[in-house]
Amino acid sequence: DGRFNKSKVRPWVHTALARQQLPLLVIVDSVPEEKAPGASKSKSRSVFDIKQVSYESGKCNVVPYLQDFPFPYYVVVQDLQTLPHILSDVLRQWFELVAAA
Repeated sequence: DGRFNKSKVRPWVHTALARQQLPLLVIVDSVPEEKAPGASKSKSRSVFDIKQVSYESGKCNVVPYLQDFPFPYYVVVQDLQTLPHILSDVLRQWFELVAAA
C-alpha cells in the first residue's frame, strides 16, 4: 500500500533540505471509481481516504494519513497522462524557489 514509517523518514528529509536538495515524493494514486446507482459501497483505495490511528494519553485519535506527512514537497498523481506536465511544473516551481533564495 506504500505506507512507511514517518518518524524514520523525517531525518532523511531534513538532511536533504539542509543540503539544499529537493526531496520530492510522487504518489501514484488510484482514481476513485464511479458507483452505479444502487450498487454497494466499495472500499476506496485513494491515499486521500487512508486514515492513521495514534494513541495519546490513552485516547484514540484517527487522522488523515497525509495530515503529518514528512515530505514538504509531494504530488499525488491520479492520471498518469498528466505526469509529464506535473513534473515540469514541479521543476519550474523549484527553480523559482532557488532563484528567490
